[in-house]
This record gives sequence, C-alpha cells and structure tokens, in this order.
Amino acid sequence: MSRNVELRASFSVVMLGLLTSLSCTPGSEITNDVADEAPRPPGQTLLGTPLREPDWSPEVRARLEEDLAIARAQFEVAPEREDSFIWLGRRLGYLTRWDEAIEVFTDGLDVHPESYKLHRFRGRHRARSRQLDLAIEDYRRAAELIEGQQDSFEPDGILNVRHQYLGTYKSNIHYYLGQTSFAVGDYETTLRGMERSIREPLGPSADRLVSTAFWRYLAHRKLGQHQEAQAVVDEVPDDLELIENFTYYDSVLFFKRTRTAEELLPEADSLTKFAIAMVQHFEGEQERAETMWTEVVNGSAQGFWPAEAELLFAAESEGS
Repeated sequence: MSRNVELRASFSVVMLGLLTSLSCTPGSEITNDVADEAPRPPGQTLLGTPLREPDWSPEVRARLEEDLAIARAQFEVAPEREDSFIWLGRRLGYLTRWDEAIEVFTDGLDVHPESYKLHRFRGRHRARSRQLDLAIEDYRRAAELIEGQQDSFEPDGILNVRHQYLGTYKSNIHYYLGQTSFAVGDYETTLRGMERSIREPLGPSADRLVSTAFWRYLAHRKLGQHQEAQAVVDEVPDDLELIENFTYYDSVLFFKRTRTAEELLPEADSLTKFAIAMVQHFEGEQERAETMWTEVVNGSAQGFWPAEAELLFAAESEGS
C-alpha cells in the first residue's frame, strides 16, 4: 500500500463521524432574486429544508461534549481572553450548534472588536448556518484586519493524522471568502480569494493546492473561461502526497480527465458527486446535474451548500 493510500485510510478512520458536510464553506452584491428574500431561519438549507444533527456514534458525541465542557471551563477561568471566546464558539460549532457559536463570537467581538480571528470564525459559522452575506462581511473585515500583520498557522480543533496544521489565518480567510462567494455567484471574488490563499508564504501545501484548484476551475468555468479552467487543473500533478483533501484531489483529477465518473461514483462523497454534477451542468446535461445535486443535499444531515446554491440558480434560470 502506498503512503498516500495509507494516509487516506488513516484519515478516514480518524475523521469519520467528526466532520459534517462541507458547509458554507462562498464580495459583492448578490444579483439573483433569492438574495432579496428575507434571511432564512437558522437550521435550514438554502432550499428551506431542515438541517439535521449528524448521526454521531455515542463515542464521538461523548468526545465532542467533553471538548465543549473543557472549553466552557476555560472560559470561566479567563472570560476576557480572545482564545476563550474562540474555542467555546468552535466547540459549539463542532456540535452543529451554529446560533450559539455565532453568539459567542459576537460577544467576543464586543470585547475584542479588532480581532481578525473572531471575525474569521464567526464568518465560518454564519456561512454554515446559511447567512452568506453576513459571512462574507466577516471574512472581508477579517482580511482588512490581518493585512500587514504577521501570519501564523491556525490550530485545528480536530487534528489530522499527522497532527500537522495546514492552514494559516491569512490563507484560510482568503480561501473561505473565495469559497463562500461562489455560493452567491461572485466568481471573480472566488478566483481572487483562491489565488491569494495559495500565494500566502505560509499557506502553500499539496492539500491547499488541490482545494484551491477545485474552486478556481469551477469559477473559471462559470465565467466561461474554459481554457483557463483546464489550465488550472492540468498544472496539478497526478502523484501528490496528501494529508486531508483526498476527495478534492479525486475531483480535480476528474476535472483533469485523469479519472472518470464511473471510477469515482461507487465511493463518491458529497464533494465528488457535486463535482461530477457540475461537469454535467457545464456539458448541458442539466437534468442529470439537478438530480445529483438534489441527491447530495438530501443525503447529508447538514445539507451541502454548493449544491443548494446550484439548485437555486437553476430554478431562477428556469423561471426567467
């Protein structure tokens, strides 16, 4: 077994049940009709269907609850510290308690109004609760606050198999600004965010290369820049050693035409199915794409915002 395959297997064991689906995990003014509607109540997808609690095992739930209890205890000892707000909010988020997490980050910003870290994490949790405009505002503010400051690696709440931090604050802020912008159809910002993320001196890694290539490819395709899109994925090597982003890599290799949908579908997760459906969409197979997007959204307890957004865009297009 290759080292990459071993890491993939180990990572799957460690993370199984711990990570929920990719969430708004994508400024500009939203230009579609959906943007003019009142914000949806918390706990719903962009389509209005309910978000469900993930089907955690008793062991996973116990660990997440224990981590939350530790964060609460640390907060009680040092309620004024920036990190106390950050970790209490993040631990609530791991339990998908988005509203409570957002409230904690907001309280933290009352105490630390210039904290790019609190804006970064509130943005992430607002995006997960589908408050996309507010999330983008937070990411933009975080990017302003961190500009000119020394970057540092961002600690993970759930460690990868190497116990190695991969993202920095600067690279993550720009990455998530770009990613969340994709959900509102601002593909230029998606490109800028991904390109800035990968350029940060501490940010580049094989894992970040494939995740940024994924969103850059899709953004270029959305903008009709098909040659530029293909050039992005063609630059990704076929033999990368990864720690985390295996399904991003599968999807990029699919975009690159190194792998086929038939090879990937038997074990495809939400991200890979979304990637396959996007190519169907670009190639004019809209019905097949919408069927798969719907399957992806309904198949995940926490929905899947990229597919939700595409279904909304499709409904708007069909209604116009």
